[in-house]
Amino acid sequence: MATSPDRIEQIIKELRDAEEGIFEPQVAGPSDPNHVALFGGICGVPLSVPDFTICDGLLIRQTFAHVMAPYLLAFAPPKKRGAPHPAPWKSARGGLGFDVTVEIMLTENCRPTGFDRINTLWWVLALLRLATGAPLRMTVISNMAFAAVPESSTEPVFWTVEMPPHQLCLVRNPPTAISVAHLEWVRKSLVDGAVLMDTEHFNRVVQTFDSAIWAHSLGSAIVMVWAAIETLFRPGWWQITKTLSKCIATYLYPAGGDRDRAYQKVEQLYEARGSAAHNSYVPESEQLFDSFQIARRCIVKCIDDRLLPDADDLVRRWKAKS
Repeated sequence: MATSPDRIEQIIKELRDAEEGIFEPQVAGPSDPNHVALFGGICGVPLSVPDFTICDGLLIRQTFAHVMAPYLLAFAPPKKRGAPHPAPWKSARGGLGFDVTVEIMLTENCRPTGFDRINTLWWVLALLRLATGAPLRMTVISNMAFAAVPESSTEPVFWTVEMPPHQLCLVRNPPTAISVAHLEWVRKSLVDGAVLMDTEHFNRVVQTFDSAIWAHSLGSAIVMVWAAIETLFRPGWWQITKTLSKCIATYLYPAGGDRDRAYQKVEQLYEARGSAAHNSYVPESEQLFDSFQIARRCIVKCIDDRLLPDADDLVRRWKAKS
């Protein structure tokens, strides 16, 4: 994702001490996300239930906050590093705004996976995006529940995360809400999926796939989606189109007509990917939707099976029609 786990960690390191621009990691406090409860603010589609427990200390619930990012201009440099620019400030037309309607709460001592705490929030979000296909984004992380901020006597700390002005929706009919079924899959997949993420190439698969929604064009998006698929199956360089088509068709379908049709479909989609990568071809929306759905199904199957695919075995099964 444009905001991959590494990128999120970089953002947090940059923003932990806005006062002086210097962060001392050994000092625990409200600006250190490793030593406070974290609340990830999610935009995109609402939650269908008031709250849902993923595990002890990890909860998803309804909330509301509006994240605003107006454009402001200052006309003199600050007097010292980290200090505000002196007045006057003037506003410019435009800006960004997002409604936060879902909150992921991670209590201070909750560490359900091998991820660090910031990336635990990202992992839950990545699973939600896999489960729903919806254009979700985590705009801001807080050290305080959003509903508690208006009445709080202490100042919250906010870290902005996924704030690009554009975001692609890569499914035909995204859900209008995050359902209980989606949440149950996230709960079931949280730990087992995180174990698979310890495998380097699968980690790259998920990050690349999750980043496709931030691509700046349809052509870039289809290249990223197929890069994730290639990394998952690792078909080699010899007759890559045919090998990849055999692998995907065999992985997703039993022997028979559906598998044969899937092979032909994958060949066509991979050719569209090649045209986008090498000939500046702009893919049709349907080609991108179909490619995204194939990648999504393959990653979900890996997590459900707790097992990564083996290209040699899949090609053997294709030839044996097994």
